[in-house]
Amino acid sequence: MSKKHLPDGIEVRWLGHATFDLLGPAGQKFLIDPFIANNPAFPKERGAEVTAPGAYHALLVTHPHSDHIEDALPLLLNDLELKVISQFEVGNWLKAQGAVEGQIIGMNTGGTVTFQDVRITMVPAAHTSSVPDANGQRALGSPIGYVLRYANGFTVYNTGDTAVIMDMQIVHDLYKPDLVILPIGDYYTMGAEQAAYALNLLKPSYAIGGHWGTWNGMPPGTPDALEKELARYKIPTQLIKLKPGEALT
Repeated sequence: MSKKHLPDGIEVRWLGHATFDLLGPAGQKFLIDPFIANNPAFPKERGAEVTAPGAYHALLVTHPHSDHIEDALPLLLNDLELKVISQFEVGNWLKAQGAVEGQIIGMNTGGTVTFQDVRITMVPAAHTSSVPDANGQRALGSPIGYVLRYANGFTVYNTGDTAVIMDMQIVHDLYKPDLVILPIGDYYTMGAEQAAYALNLLKPSYAIGGHWGTWNGMPPGTPDALEKELARYKIPTQLIKLKPGEALT
């Protein structure tokens, strides 16, 4: 597995589509938006490792579309020590599906929880948020992103599925993220043009694009397209191009 280099003992691995895992300097292990079994971009050789009990301390769910939450419940039922951090309504929905009360950390937009010595703040995103029901889909909660502030000062911002929003300026001003993980695929989320503008607002040292190319080229955006759009801005951001299974360390 090829690796890029990141300071401060953080490892970020792309597991295809919008699924990322984070390893912190004190061994904190988080899985963001678990979409594994039916994710065509998931590196299958990582399946046993990622789904093993004890693989993670917590799941972080940005919204309950199937391509972001589908494997949350199986992982929770397979590991009763595993926690899930989500919006309040999403946590209650998971509980109704069989997750154990003590596994749910249900918070809301603007709130911060300290977990495993990481301050995790829920911030707005612009998308939709729904779950299947007998009539097709029903709205549930609202889309969000997460800002993770490690004790050593390193800050990661996962935007969740979103268009570019001016709240990103607030995230920059308050938290100054070192690494931004954002969707670049277009069609369902922002594409290269908006993602480049978002990075101009955020000005991180590093950026990783996700939510692209999962289903035979859909969503259609690419890191190369983002790189071209970024060229118009004079910012110090290093765009990291990962393949599924690769890590920024």
